[in-house]
Amino acid sequence: MRSSDPRAGLRWTLPVFTSLAGYRRAWLARDLVAGVLVVAIAIPLSMGMAEVAGMPPIAGLYSCVLPLLAYALFGSSPQLVIALDASTAAMVAAAVAPLAAGDQIRYAELAGAVALIVGGILIVAGPLRLGWVANLLSRPVLLGYQAGLAFVVIFSQLPKLLGLEVVEDRPLPRAIEIVRSLGDASPMVVVIGMACLGVVLMFAAKKSRIPGALFAIVGATFLVELLGSALGDVPVVGSLPAGLPPISLPRVSTGDIVALLPASAAIAVIAAADTIVSSTAFAHRNRYEVDANRDLVGLGAANLASGVSGGITTSASAARTAVVEMVGGRSQIASVTAALLMVTVLLFLTRPLEKVPTAALAAVVVGAVVRLIEIRSLRALWRIRRTEFAIAMATIVGAVAVGLLQGIIIGVSLSLLDHRVRVGLLRRGGERPGRAGPVLIATAGADEILVLVDGLLFFANAHRLKDAVRARVSEQPAATRVVVDASRVTDADATAAEMLAELEDDLADHGVTLEVTELRPPVRDVLKERIVRPLCET
Repeated sequence: MRSSDPRAGLRWTLPVFTSLAGYRRAWLARDLVAGVLVVAIAIPLSMGMAEVAGMPPIAGLYSCVLPLLAYALFGSSPQLVIALDASTAAMVAAAVAPLAAGDQIRYAELAGAVALIVGGILIVAGPLRLGWVANLLSRPVLLGYQAGLAFVVIFSQLPKLLGLEVVEDRPLPRAIEIVRSLGDASPMVVVIGMACLGVVLMFAAKKSRIPGALFAIVGATFLVELLGSALGDVPVVGSLPAGLPPISLPRVSTGDIVALLPASAAIAVIAAADTIVSSTAFAHRNRYEVDANRDLVGLGAANLASGVSGGITTSASAARTAVVEMVGGRSQIASVTAALLMVTVLLFLTRPLEKVPTAALAAVVVGAVVRLIEIRSLRALWRIRRTEFAIAMATIVGAVAVGLLQGIIIGVSLSLLDHRVRVGLLRRGGERPGRAGPVLIATAGADEILVLVDGLLFFANAHRLKDAVRARVSEQPAATRVVVDASRVTDADATAAEMLAELEDDLADHGVTLEVTELRPPVRDVLKERIVRPLCET
């Protein structure tokens, strides 16, 4: 959320309890509604992820209380929702099961220890500023990751949407099994699921202030309650055990910690990468800034909180974050609301949720994540530079076919290779690639700032220009014009174009005009094809 100071927006401080001055009632209402939807989605998903981790379903619900509050206090993203993740849940099971040897009590203690170890690793990684890895996430990688993640989530929700029993848990085999099993789909479940999905997509298309997701869930629940057995066997959420999360440290030995450390480190890497990518992706989509290092601390705090409250290792939830985004959530008040509501659910409100059809919840998730497939932006990449479009496609394929983390690694590796190839071509053509980024910022009168940029402007350094200009404008409040001299810019990519687009919009919100001058033809071809709107240039 932006500060009430019009210039403070350039500094972008985004904790949940920053100054609430100027926070509109409409925004608060959307955050509260987003919190309700997050809880509605979290109930079945978290219970399912707990089973993937080999834990009782109630542990999944425990993971939706203190971890959400911890990230809200220490994380940087105003929208990111912390939750259980299928990949980390499966890794927890693989790490804990051999040591537990069938003892369920010891299994729970070891799983809690994994969450604590992961949290400790991430807490240390934040101050060490290891979040720099976020700068390697180019625009094509982010677009590819978002789309790949959307497909993975959709494949996971389709069985619930169609009333199918599916054995496969990997995306592509699951998709094949779904296609082969379509004849076994439950007609009534399909009707409920598709009707809810249609409502969600219709409300989203019309940008209605009424949240279509909530409308769909309430309508489907009312229908099941009203018609009952007349609808046949429609799967519902069912009853939930009552009670607050237990607060205690896992009872494990030093030997257990040593044995769990390698697997916990791997889980921490995956959770950190997923969180940084998700946080950065939603920040790009909604035009605000996040701090990757602070996100590591926030995620670490969330895992520590989960480990001492009977929960499981947590990570970012793109699906639930997409729901927050869909209804216009603007702050971590949504996560705080969700945590408090989950406490209420655990104590008092389990029975009213018994009739919520799981198909309706699946429809909400699918309706939310389908928006992450940005066809328009992918088409723009095709026009800007075919190699960057290929990187996005490779990231999508890798995320779906191999795994989300592997997809990210593929995309980043190809982005670095593409950069090295472009540098080599420039040198072969007699160009001096240069250091890249702003090398000189000067004042031309009280109302004008001059910026000279030298060398390549690409995904790994584009943020430097944006940060430098924002800092200078905040120091020079009388400035009304920023002129970027790009005569020495030898090359630029789609991430640089998006960065300038964000900077232009940000400055315009505060009455400052951005002008980019002296563009070379190849660079102009990239920068003028902005992902969102045409770039202002002279």
